[in-house]
Amino acid sequence: MTPQELTAELAPIRVPEGFARFGVQDALVMAALGLVAGLILASLLRRITRPSPAPAVSACTQIAALAGADRAARLTGLAAILRRANRPFPKGLSAALYDPAAPLDPAAAERAALETLNRRPPP
Repeated sequence: MTPQELTAELAPIRVPEGFARFGVQDALVMAALGLVAGLILASLLRRITRPSPAPAVSACTQIAALAGADRAARLTGLAAILRRANRPFPKGLSAALYDPAAPLDPAAAERAALETLNRRPPP
């Protein structure tokens, strides 16, 4: 038996009448799927096109948030901010990180770090 003969002997496909019609329920399902797809797409586009703050502005807000912390936390946070920005540490910060008795005022280190962050990065 050839494939053509086998195909000719098959019974025609019968689909229930309810499946063959496009009704109100089908239209509502399509509308709901469209709304869900639109919400997902809108949230993705919002995340992609959201403007990011300038690195110096972000660092300034992070440094301001550290102002209420103790000396060790302020110096450690300041070092982390400068490391993420790939900027050099102010004079004396490295020594103050390892020696709690080192004479470094955290406010002076923050001012020096802000000056460093506001300058253009080295090429």
